[in-house]
Amino acid sequence: MRFLSLNHVMAQRMKLVPLLLLATLLTACATSRDLDDDVDTPPAQSSGGTLGPAVGVTGSVWAAVSAASLRSAGHAEDLNWEIFRVPGKQPTRYDYVQHEGRDAVVAMADATGSILRHRQRIEAADLGRVSFSWNVPKPGPGLAAAGAVNGSLPELEDVPVRVVLAFEGDRSRFSFKNTMLNELSLLLTGEQLPYATLIYAWSRVNKPGDVVVNDRTDRIRKLIVDSGDQGYNQWLNYERDIRADYIKVYGEEPGALLSYAVFTEGERNEGQLQAWYGPVRLHPAGRATAAMSPAR
Repeated sequence: MRFLSLNHVMAQRMKLVPLLLLATLLTACATSRDLDDDVDTPPAQSSGGTLGPAVGVTGSVWAAVSAASLRSAGHAEDLNWEIFRVPGKQPTRYDYVQHEGRDAVVAMADATGSILRHRQRIEAADLGRVSFSWNVPKPGPGLAAAGAVNGSLPELEDVPVRVVLAFEGDRSRFSFKNTMLNELSLLLTGEQLPYATLIYAWSRVNKPGDVVVNDRTDRIRKLIVDSGDQGYNQWLNYERDIRADYIKVYGEEPGALLSYAVFTEGERNEGQLQAWYGPVRLHPAGRATAAMSPAR
């Protein structure tokens, strides 16, 4: 019986491996395709994980502006940003640029996927607000053409811009599946699955304020901050109350913030995707922030 039990556990672990390839991104995929649709997917190029400093971003003006509201602002480590690669994909390219008079990071994805991340621990009592912005070109005819090859592409739910916050918490409360995902994350990426991940996203189909739970792990949830196919080719600005949003999405008080990131991912046959991110600024509790309103 023990032998059979161990075999059963191992079988369950192997079934969860494909789930990890999405869950360890710290975010949800841009499409609603099932993994079974990708029967011709080539072998994974890597197991993912942190690749090292984002050379085109670390130390830039964008990094300095992003760190300006932190209590330790001015320390060299506040300007460090790193690349976390999505398992099985080459990394998206991120570089500091000036775009329409703003300090920005441009993300260029072509069937690539990686997170541009800054590790910064902020205790739960100090969580305040986060401000961010993005500018996305209007999708060209390439997506329509790609739809003739892959019928799921017209069903893309999200515009390819996301801001990702990862939180600490009590992992002993994980379900069996999430516990296994956490173990596999350690094995394949060298990092534990965050206790909870909150993603701010622009959706084509969901309404602002909607909460979208990842269908593979409930520890990754999106909060929709914009909706529809209007607003391309212009800067859209947002400011959010982190604690209030976390409570809305997870129904409990947040733990410490571990990192914040931006994430642009491209799928096969989509062609190159491009987006610009303004600085991502954290404003600890008790500090006043300048009012921000949508750019449209």
